[in-house]
Amino acid sequence: MTPLADPFAAPGRNRPRPTPAALALLAQCRKAKSVADTAPARFEDMPTPPAASAAGGEVQLVVRPRTLADWARWTTELGIRDVRRMTNTGTATVCRFELDGVRGRLVGVGVPALLAEVYGAKGARHVR
Repeated sequence: MTPLADPFAAPGRNRPRPTPAALALLAQCRKAKSVADTAPARFEDMPTPPAASAAGGEVQLVVRPRTLADWARWTTELGIRDVRRMTNTGTATVCRFELDGVRGRLVGVGVPALLAEVYGAKGARHVR
């Protein structure tokens, strides 16, 4: 007896239909992958090229700005205006945005160090 390649191919077995939520997630993942694939060409005039990836219906752009002006240009280009929603992880700053109807995350590697150079270390005493 040879094993069946697909257990649902046997008589009397039915393959379950995908749920509407699963189909919506699949469409969102495809759209995110498309945005991630076109990101390097789309942002080629930016100061630092992004490393783009897509997972779970979300796009991630990782950049390494050399100055705060580079970082400001990235946030302006992506429409990120609320600095209260930026999260510092110690070595990077993470921001949420939406691009072409796809959720996204901008990761600025080294941004906390750039901010510390200009404004001083977080929690340090500032002279007035």
